[in-house]
Amino acid sequence: MKDAQSGPLKIAGYVRVSTDKQDISPEMQRAALEREALLKGYELTLVEELAVSAATMTKRPLMQQLLAALKDGSFDGLMVAKLDRLSRSMEDGTRILADSQRQGWRIICLDLGVDTATVMGAGLFNMALNFAEIERKLIGKRTSEAMQQKAADGQHMGRVSVLPHAVMLRIHDLHRGGLSLRQIVERLEAEQVPTAKGVRWHASTVRSVLSSVTLQRLLNDSSIAPREAIEA
Repeated sequence: MKDAQSGPLKIAGYVRVSTDKQDISPEMQRAALEREALLKGYELTLVEELAVSAATMTKRPLMQQLLAALKDGSFDGLMVAKLDRLSRSMEDGTRILADSQRQGWRIICLDLGVDTATVMGAGLFNMALNFAEIERKLIGKRTSEAMQQKAADGQHMGRVSVLPHAVMLRIHDLHRGGLSLRQIVERLEAEQVPTAKGVRWHASTVRSVLSSVTLQRLLNDSSIAPREAIEA
């Protein structure tokens, strides 16, 4: 593994931008990486990826390309501002660590203060992955228990629908008329009816509407006016 005495280390700084709530912005990640590179004299190349989820590497094509570049020796190491920007999965994290040790490059994780080029650094990185996995499982367990308790108390679970009631009733009528989920999707697309998120309709979305508490309340509400016309 190359050390600093052989010349400046070529380091790839990975910035992951997700659409979920995160406590470190891309600006903060870039600043931390650039500050460390200046301090240590690294030759830094920043790679920024928009990835909704860090659950699996398959959803991060730029990370896949970066790992390939590290494997062929284009970089001497991979640097991240926080461990969760690299991986939240114990399986992925340990695989990346094993690959780095076998292929001769290092992982630098700034929030942990570790460089896996050293035995101690690799050990601390692996330990942090274990604790992150435990924390993730505990959070999942608490979330599941809370949802079960709310369900037992009769509280509505899931995201509140923002679909207009007329659209929900339209879907109900189409389904009651004998159309399959796929046929309903095709009809809504043909009529250019927007979804709640402004994306394409899917059979799973239609199924969610048909099974929603909101729709059941609408159908049980005798005060509802006759069906509204939906403008294309």
